[in-house]
Amino acid sequence: MKKTTKWLSAILVASSLLGAGAASAFTDIQGEKQLQMVKELQAKGVIQGVSADRFAPGKPLTYAQAVQLIVNAVDLKVMPNFTGRSFESVPKDAWFADAVNIAAQNGLSVTADMEWNKPITREDFATLLVEAIGKTGNYPVVMMYVNVADEDQIKQESKSAVQFLLLTKIAKLDANDKFHPDQKLKRIEAAELVYNAVQFIEEHQKNALPAEPGESDPSVTTRIEKADEKQNKVTVTKDDLPHPGYSIKITSVDYASSTEAVIYYRIVQPDPDKFYPQVISSSSDDVLIPAKYSKITVKIDDKLELSK
Repeated sequence: MKKTTKWLSAILVASSLLGAGAASAFTDIQGEKQLQMVKELQAKGVIQGVSADRFAPGKPLTYAQAVQLIVNAVDLKVMPNFTGRSFESVPKDAWFADAVNIAAQNGLSVTADMEWNKPITREDFATLLVEAIGKTGNYPVVMMYVNVADEDQIKQESKSAVQFLLLTKIAKLDANDKFHPDQKLKRIEAAELVYNAVQFIEEHQKNALPAEPGESDPSVTTRIEKADEKQNKVTVTKDDLPHPGYSIKITSVDYASSTEAVIYYRIVQPDPDKFYPQVISSSSDDVLIPAKYSKITVKIDDKLELSK
């Protein structure tokens, strides 16, 4: 993931997400694990302390700070061809104006009537964070249900986000299996959620890297069946697609030698207007190959994705 540094202007450092201060040892954070977590996020340009040696971990995070934090953490960008500000309710010179606009342009559920200086709740932060994670890729999640003791207190529109954070271990329940959805989110809690989210994204993106264009793809299998005396039907199957919305399409065949045929395929993107279960799936496509080509190699095409 690209490190975000663009927000660290003087005015933003003074007023935004978590205040100002160069990377240092914060004296008000208890525990080496939490201190290291905050310092790592600070080094990435995601957060700052309120001063050179203070983080104020127990202070509530505002809606404005939360939006800035999440935009920074997942490195959301201004959408192409977008002109104007997203919300007239946000002064254009407000330190968080750019972050709100970027969040809105990327489809996060920020609204014009948000009370930007009011402390954000745990469930509202969860919703925005999961929406932002979704902009970085499609991640397979085992379809399970985590029992939450105070689920009846969670807003309907936030329930799936809370479940996602629990299933991915980005968030956790307390000793009584409660999420406390309407509680104010503390700065150290927000930092931990974002830290876990960044770790989740980086780990899955690293492990899910497709084969480079022109390289053999080890996640693909082939099956060869006799079609007739002159041709074989070769079925190509890719087994590690994020969910059933993805598919593959054979784009071309290169007869590299007198005995080898190289099959190229592309990944077809899912329909963005449909809902798909987040379970790992497979997809197949087939092509007829002259029977004399006994060696079959499968490679990803130079354009990795196709839209439906």
